[in-house]
Amino acid sequence: MKKLTNYQRMKNFRRLMPVLAIVMLLSCKSDPRPGKITSGRIDYKITYLNTNLDKKTLDLLPKEMKLLFDEKRAVNNIEGFLGFYKLDAITDFHTRKCSTLLKVFDKNYLFKGRRDEMMCCFDTMEEMEIRITEEKKTIAGFECTKALAFLPSTGDTITIYYTDDIKLKHPNATNPYNEISGVLMEFELKLLYLQMRFTAENYYSQTAEIGQAIFPKNTRFISRDQMTKLLNKLMD
Repeated sequence: MKKLTNYQRMKNFRRLMPVLAIVMLLSCKSDPRPGKITSGRIDYKITYLNTNLDKKTLDLLPKEMKLLFDEKRAVNNIEGFLGFYKLDAITDFHTRKCSTLLKVFDKNYLFKGRRDEMMCCFDTMEEMEIRITEEKKTIAGFECTKALAFLPSTGDTITIYYTDDIKLKHPNATNPYNEISGVLMEFELKLLYLQMRFTAENYYSQTAEIGQAIFPKNTRFISRDQMTKLLNKLMD
């Protein structure tokens, strides 16, 4: 086989350059990043801000929350006490209603919220004042905007981060941050007496729809107060 000279190699490379450019452009267009994400799963790490919790209690408390979402609905999942109970908050973006399903061993309890009613068992943090800043931070691969949430009743200010790279309609309709249009990536919630900070760690893409929530046949419908008392008893 005849060896190519340096001049011939350079000539062949120049001929290939337009082809390489087209391949690079096509690969950029297929990038499913900001502005196109409408489904997937986000895993959050849970940090407890309470100063009076001993190590034994902390070891039993949930360490993470999973958020599974598509364009129609979202499911927040928390499992606690070594898997003895599971709490699912299922939000429908169209109706802006949230159903809370608590599973304790083989028993299932369900509370169905009204339109725009806050998800059960979490502090509603009423009269919250939100201020959006120009600061940015990358969390779990997403560009996030910093916002400050001021609570007049306690005088506390909470630092939160959210992203507009995930396109969902009314993503916070049933949580206290309903003024925020983006998906929360770092934020705080109070579950009964537990002050929890959630920080997104990983995002997993998913194309399949979540589908309509199908509750177990032995599910018992209960009121908001009954759900709160039941969960409180579990966490005592």
